[in-house]
Amino acid sequence: MVKKIGLALGGGFVRGAAHVGVLKVLEENGIRPRLMAGTSAGSFIASLYASGWSIPELERMARKLKPGFFIDEFAAVENFFVMTAQIFFEAFRFSYPFRPALGLMRGCKLEHFIRALLGKKKFEGLRMDLAIAAVDICTAAKVIFVSQSNELHMRAKENQVFITGVPIWEAVRASTSVPGLYEPKKIGDYLLVDGGLRENVPAQILKAMGAEVVIAVDLGNDGQDYKEPHNIVDVLTQTVDIIGSDTLEQILDEYADIRIRPLLKGVGPWDFGKVPYMIRQGELATRQLMPEILKAIY
Repeated sequence: MVKKIGLALGGGFVRGAAHVGVLKVLEENGIRPRLMAGTSAGSFIASLYASGWSIPELERMARKLKPGFFIDEFAAVENFFVMTAQIFFEAFRFSYPFRPALGLMRGCKLEHFIRALLGKKKFEGLRMDLAIAAVDICTAAKVIFVSQSNELHMRAKENQVFITGVPIWEAVRASTSVPGLYEPKKIGDYLLVDGGLRENVPAQILKAMGAEVVIAVDLGNDGQDYKEPHNIVDVLTQTVDIIGSDTLEQILDEYADIRIRPLLKGVGPWDFGKVPYMIRQGELATRQLMPEILKAIY
């Protein structure tokens, strides 16, 4: 009898395309998770798959991704000048009569893209249980979006909050808010940013949801040391990776039964032209571990 499988998909911006390759090989071997959890890019792929998207649909979508889907060109210029003015006003303790900017971009295009694909779907009624992780930038609390039925069976730990009744697209928008790059997403009393700050691969939450076997997909830039950044985007996305790296290793050692790490050497979080390669690497890494996966789930 197959054990209750939980699949945790980690963050990595466009490197999240590798998740499609992982899911493809799992399906080829008749393996479908009953629980899924995602952070940042992982929350996006997990939510689409849990909503019923097929592997071919996910692959077509991933291959069409472009930077223009996520970059608020004019708003970014406006926010840059606003942030510069804020520093000046605050240095001289002047009050400023304008809306503060909390990131290089407001995330309008990002939000539109996510909302267009997920529509009004909610956590209730999906074909599998889903959890999405974010972080409240004001308190550092881990904020986890789940269905109401899941919340009833889970106990919040210290500095951890469960939220229900929110459309999936809002949860994904919160989880993908890379600090400094995108403005945080306000939901209720929480000001939310990328869940990678606390748990870039949400394996722990799957155990709490009742998974007997947790398969964790870590998209850390395996096989290559951190490189010299070439722009502010590199600085911000790499910063999130570094902040969560030590904590992530501890979490995966304790909660992940299988760890899949696609070899993404030389692939940056904004290398949109390498999406086909990322998908193939996800497939390859999963095929190599298939004997271990089958042994773990039966």
